[in-house]
Amino acid sequence: MWSMVPEVVSYGEYKSKKRVAGIINAIMGLFFKIGLALGGIIPGYINAYFKFNGAAATQPHAALMGIQWSMVWLPIIIMSRYPLTDARVDEINKAIVADKKNA
Repeated sequence: MWSMVPEVVSYGEYKSKKRVAGIINAIMGLFFKIGLALGGIIPGYINAYFKFNGAAATQPHAALMGIQWSMVWLPIIIMSRYPLTDARVDEINKAIVADKKNA
């Protein structure tokens, strides 16, 4: 997750023409804590919905599907919506350098 922070800082500078790395890092710290909380709660609710039983030695098929959804498919769906690719970040960084040379 922390490897994405420089991408977000560059994207913010590209859009606003201001480099606000300190603010972005502070906000990332806040959202990291919120994400940890939600990352503990949401899979629990998903697994409860699919009838996961922590006391059982084996789980029913539905519970295994719940584990699969909460640990594989839901994160894939969320991360697939991340708009910045390596190529896009390279373009943004080149544009920032070009703007600084022209300033």
